[in-house]
Amino acid sequence: MPITGRTPAECFSQFRDHLAGLIADTVTTKHPLTQKDDSNRTILGFRQGKLVGVPLDTRFGRLYFYLSQSLRTVQQADGQHRLQTRQYWYRVQADPSRGKQAILRWEYDAETDKDKHARHHMQMPAEVSIGEGVLNLDKAHLPTGWVTVEEVIRFLIVDLEIKPPCGDDWPQKLQDSETKFFHEFTGKREPFAAKA
Repeated sequence: MPITGRTPAECFSQFRDHLAGLIADTVTTKHPLTQKDDSNRTILGFRQGKLVGVPLDTRFGRLYFYLSQSLRTVQQADGQHRLQTRQYWYRVQADPSRGKQAILRWEYDAETDKDKHARHHMQMPAEVSIGEGVLNLDKAHLPTGWVTVEEVIRFLIVDLEIKPPCGDDWPQKLQDSETKFFHEFTGKREPFAAKA
């Protein structure tokens, strides 16, 4: 069931509180997730005046994680407001500024025209030889399907080897968050059942 509330602010706070708790448990306690509201829209992310990436100590050295979600609410016939994700950006970078080149980025834009690139996609500064040509993966939009923030955090922990603040509890924290998201925050189905 999608997030609903009596006001846009109520919807935003439900999702922000959930996501902020997940980030504090699994990524960083030093950089709180903030929101910037504009009527029935908000943008969640890490801010230092503007949206920035937060430092991560990885097996590759210091990298930065940039997270931003653009959300809006739509008023329903019953007067309730329903939360919708309009865009997300998850980026791993060598620099904290969003304007800098991302090493990896996962993006979604609900407004992408149907005759354009994949709305859910990944990009990276790499090239792949295809036949007699070269495909620039920084310009191409590799379709990913819907990418949850929990899957990106799992990548940060497993593949980049960041140390989550919650220690060895991170698999359960991610599972609990995914379960809550699929059962309480969205109309989408859970992609897999939790293993016993």
